[in-house]
Amino acid sequence: MILGIIGLPQTGKKTIFELLSGMPASKAPSRDSIIQGMAAVRDRRIDRLSAMYKPKRTKYAEFELALPPAIQPDNARSAAWLDPIRRSEALVHVIRAFESENVFHIMDHIDPARDIETVELEFLFADLALCETRLERLKKEMRVKNSAQKEQEKAVIERCLQQLQDEKPLRSLEFDGEEFKLIRSLQFLSLKPVISVFNIGEDFQNEQAKYAELAESLRQRGDQVVFLSAAIEQELLELEEEERRSFMADLGLEEPAAHRLSMSAYSCLGLMSFFTCGPDEVRAWPLKLGSSAPEAAGKIHSDLQRGFIRAETISYEQLMQAGSERAAKEAKLYRLNGKDYIVQDGDIIEIRFNV
Repeated sequence: MILGIIGLPQTGKKTIFELLSGMPASKAPSRDSIIQGMAAVRDRRIDRLSAMYKPKRTKYAEFELALPPAIQPDNARSAAWLDPIRRSEALVHVIRAFESENVFHIMDHIDPARDIETVELEFLFADLALCETRLERLKKEMRVKNSAQKEQEKAVIERCLQQLQDEKPLRSLEFDGEEFKLIRSLQFLSLKPVISVFNIGEDFQNEQAKYAELAESLRQRGDQVVFLSAAIEQELLELEEEERRSFMADLGLEEPAAHRLSMSAYSCLGLMSFFTCGPDEVRAWPLKLGSSAPEAAGKIHSDLQRGFIRAETISYEQLMQAGSERAAKEAKLYRLNGKDYIVQDGDIIEIRFNV
């Protein structure tokens, strides 16, 4: 699953990439001008499980990052930033809300609402062109050979076209499962889930309050919203653990924003975590919401899915309340589940299999 980091020039996209990946963007691998990396999901549950099991290794869940070139408003819709964004499953839109005389702004002054609308319009125009192109091709195909599926696709795309002409993103439209399958390959930009990241100044509390109304309007349209100060986050990285906790307490923060952002991004990608725990390793595994126990087994190893018999599970909350694995087993909190079991976020799983 790929998370694309997007935004106008000079918004702090590279800093966000570095906070999530732990690697300077200048040293990360790139392909076709797209900087690539992996982001660990800093899940507190893994930390507590590691403290309980004291394993040799601890492994967080991960997802892929893609940092394409900055969005350039009014450029041709075939600009270099379009295709890599289309290939991303979800987007982090970095919005500049900090003042700095040393960092230029492409539109001369700070205005997050204007910048959000600018990027949204670029997406709408690109999707509009895609709709019109696909409809033209469909009409030609239907003249040669028509089908019920083509009629249905045409109806769905015409509905998308009307939504875009009304200057509304496609993610605010509802599609049933069959409709979504018909348009999925088109990779509409305005259909992708978005995390709006406000990169604010160092006066964290006041600046967060300043943009609270704008943030709420984004949540109302379905975006996740994260406030962070790239300047503060970089300072935190340079501090020792005790100093870091004290600094965050002064700012009213429970954890670094990079941790909150990684969890929001993970959720935005439609992912959850299940855990495997033992003396050798405590590990979080990424899994699509709604996945079955055999699909979870396949994440660990294909042999486990092929020879799946049962999944022994306990929820993270139940294990924490019990206090130890032994106490949980004595209390008979573990459950045996078959192939139809839908894995829940935070399940601790042991797979029984035979190959």
